[in-house]
Amino acid sequence: MASLTVFLSLLTLFSLLSLAQLQSPPPSTSPQPQPPPPSPPQSLLNAAETLSNSGYNAMSLTLNLLLDQPRFISFPSSLTIFTPPDSAFAAAGQPSLSLLLLHFSPLSLSLESLSSLPFSSPIPTLSRTHASVFITTSSENPTKISINNVEISGSPVYDDGSVVVFAVENFFEPNFALPAPQSVINPNPECVKFSTFSRYKEASGVLKSRGYSIFATFLDLQLMGFVDSDKIPSENETKLTIFAPVDEALIGDSGNFLEYSSIFLRHLLPCKLNWNELNGIANETVFRNYVEELSMKIQKSGDKVMINGVEITAPGLYENEGIAIHGVREMIPVLDDADEDTAETSFMKVEKKNVEGNCPSPDRSEF
Repeated sequence: MASLTVFLSLLTLFSLLSLAQLQSPPPSTSPQPQPPPPSPPQSLLNAAETLSNSGYNAMSLTLNLLLDQPRFISFPSSLTIFTPPDSAFAAAGQPSLSLLLLHFSPLSLSLESLSSLPFSSPIPTLSRTHASVFITTSSENPTKISINNVEISGSPVYDDGSVVVFAVENFFEPNFALPAPQSVINPNPECVKFSTFSRYKEASGVLKSRGYSIFATFLDLQLMGFVDSDKIPSENETKLTIFAPVDEALIGDSGNFLEYSSIFLRHLLPCKLNWNELNGIANETVFRNYVEELSMKIQKSGDKVMINGVEITAPGLYENEGIAIHGVREMIPVLDDADEDTAETSFMKVEKKNVEGNCPSPDRSEF
């Protein structure tokens, strides 16, 4: 009886939507014949069938009815559906379209993704009146994932990689408000004052003027550079060789925040090598750099000098007492296993040469 009530309520809702469309005023000019709407994506049809087979008949019916109304709602290729049980539909009577669409997100969210989101993280929805729902998982019980204080019931009911369906205990509250954050007041705060001086400011400016703005920004972000100028040691200052890729080589990774540190450190040597010193180093010499298990091989071919196969195209972009910067057209790749096997031997050979190019084991405390 409850299922019949739910069916009639949903059918009434979508019948009213269809009637509103039919009663809309005709356009002033004769409309051109419109092609029939495209068939619903098979993944959504499969999701609707799985919902029905899993006992979520009301959401299965809702999804099928929405798929029959392409002029009202167009589903994205990636979708996460949060389905309340049939009993919640029966208790809600005739849920509004806005409430139903609050349970559809235009993202494909795995259980791992939802678990990793911190408290109060917004999740976008297809509802026009409520753009987002919010993660409310408690830090005291992180295995119980909840949204708008409604708990998710375990693993997905359906997941094909693009469409994911989770069962939830009830409808999300559309007017849900996050609790006000608890403020921690420190009556005697002590803040460290940073000077605006950066030992890399001049080098950064040169890079920005030559088309290396992204890597210049990496330099600007190194907090080790923000110290008082009169406290910089003159003799033991960190020595660096920097191989800066042009902006075009870094644009594809500019949004990959988790890799910024690796990208930056991959292009540093913990010693200063100007262009003449690089030219004087033996071919196939391998240096250890700042990245764990990553080495940099100096290779020569005619007048060309390459780092891990990437040619230095703008030697001597900038040099001062502590750093030397050379421009490259690509990001420096990681050496393959065969090259890595020879890295330690070659590095020891370089250490035995009494030249400024020697690269000691890096001190990572400053990075």
